[in-house]
Amino acid sequence: MKRYTKYLIPFFALSETFAIVFIGILTHYFPHAQALTPNTTYTNIVMFAAILWPAVAGFFGYYRDRRTWSLAGSFIQITLQWVIVSFLIFLALVLLKSDVSRLSLTLFLISGYLGLIALNRLRFWFLTRIRSKGRNQRIITFVGNKSECSQFEKWLSENPSFGFQLASICDMESSATRQNPVKQLEKTISNHDYDEVLIGSFENRRKVLTELVDIAEEEGCRVRIVQKKVDVYTWQIGLSGFGPFQVFTVRDEPLSSPPAKIFKRSFDFIFSAAVLLILYWWIYIIAAILIKTTSRGPIYFKQRRIGRNGKKFYCYKFRTMRLNGSNSDGEGEITQKTDPRITRIGCFLRKTNIDEFPQFINVLMGDMSIIGPRPHMVEEDYAVADKLRKYRIRRFVRPGISGWAAVNGYRGGTLDMALMQKRVDYDLQYIESWTPWLDLKIIKLTIIQMFTGTTGAH
Repeated sequence: MKRYTKYLIPFFALSETFAIVFIGILTHYFPHAQALTPNTTYTNIVMFAAILWPAVAGFFGYYRDRRTWSLAGSFIQITLQWVIVSFLIFLALVLLKSDVSRLSLTLFLISGYLGLIALNRLRFWFLTRIRSKGRNQRIITFVGNKSECSQFEKWLSENPSFGFQLASICDMESSATRQNPVKQLEKTISNHDYDEVLIGSFENRRKVLTELVDIAEEEGCRVRIVQKKVDVYTWQIGLSGFGPFQVFTVRDEPLSSPPAKIFKRSFDFIFSAAVLLILYWWIYIIAAILIKTTSRGPIYFKQRRIGRNGKKFYCYKFRTMRLNGSNSDGEGEITQKTDPRITRIGCFLRKTNIDEFPQFINVLMGDMSIIGPRPHMVEEDYAVADKLRKYRIRRFVRPGISGWAAVNGYRGGTLDMALMQKRVDYDLQYIESWTPWLDLKIIKLTIIQMFTGTTGAH
C-alpha cells in the first residue's frame, strides 16, 4: 500500500451509502416480516436518505481531511448531519402528503444513526491499524521552536491514526538557523520527498514567513501555519485543528475535498466513456487512414508525462510528426511553431485538437482529467521545475486534456520562460478556483476553439 491512497475516502463514503440502504431494508422486514416488499414511499425515503447523507456530509466537510479530526468532533458532526437528513425526510413527507409506517421510519432513523457511528469507529480502527504500521502516511517536516516540536512529536506518537510521519525538524532556535532560516529550510526539504511543511511559532517569524512558504511550495509541499492567538479573524482565515495546534492552510484547494474529487472523477469517467463510444471510433478510422497515407510510422504516439503527485504515465496522441528523436520516455525536442517535423495532416490535427482525442483513454484509466494543467514531457518538466515559481503545485491535481491556461492562449511548446510562467499562473488560478462550472466553461471554450482552429497549438 502506498503512503496514502486516493481510494480510501471514496470507499468509506460509498460504504456509508450502501449501509444506509441495507439498514433501510432490515428495518422494514423486522417489524413487517409478512410483507414481501416495502411500499414505494418507504423505498423512496431510504433511497433519499442514502443519496442525501453523502451530499450533506460533503457540504459540511465531514470527509475533508479526516486525519485531522478528533473523535468527539466526528460524533458531533455525524449527529448534526443525521438530524438534518431526518428533518429533510420529514419535510418531504409533509410536503408530498405521503403515508409511511411510523415504526419502520423510527427504526430506520435510529438504526441509521447507530450504523453511521459504527462505521466511523470501524474506519478509525482500520486507519489506526494501517497507520501504526507506517502505511497511509503523509511525510511532514516541522519548522519552529523546540517546545512546539516536542509537543507535536508526543502528540503524533500518542495518535498513530493521525496519519502523519514527522521526518525532520528545522529548529529555529539553533544558531545556524537563526542566521539564515530560509536557507536552512531549503536545505532541509530540497533533498527529501515531503508532502507537507508545518510552520510553528518562533522569533521574527513574520519577517521570513513569506519566503518560507515560497520555498516549501517551490518544492511542491502543502503548507500549514500554526496560529497561537485565536482572535476575531479566526473564521476568515479558516483556522482548524491540526494535532495539538490551531492552524490555517496557505493555499485553498477546492479539489482536495473528497466530494469534489468524487464528482470530478465521476464526470471524467462518464464524459470520456461517452466520447469514446460515440465519437472516437469513427474519428480514429479517419485519422488512421490520413496518418498512414501521408507518412510512415504508427498511428499513435505515446510518451511519458508527469502527472498528479509527480507520477509518470504514458500519454497517448495521434501521431502528428515524422519519426524523429523524441521517444516514449519523455525525452526529445520541444515542438516549435513551423516545426519541420510536423506533417501536413499533423498540422490540421493539432490546430483542431483532434490529436488529443486518444487522451480520453488516459482519462478513463485515471491518469488524466478532462480539464486540468496540460502535462509536460518528463525532460521538459524537470528542466523548468526549478526555473518557474510555484511550478510543482501543478502536480497537486491530475493533468488535463484541456485547461484554463490552454483556452487563454498558453499552450504548445515554448522556450520562453515568461510565457511558461504565465501558463503556470493560469494553472494555479484554476487549482485555487475550481468549480464544476469552470470546467464546463473551459470545455465550451475548447470546443469553440476546435471548430475555429484557434487552439493555439503548434
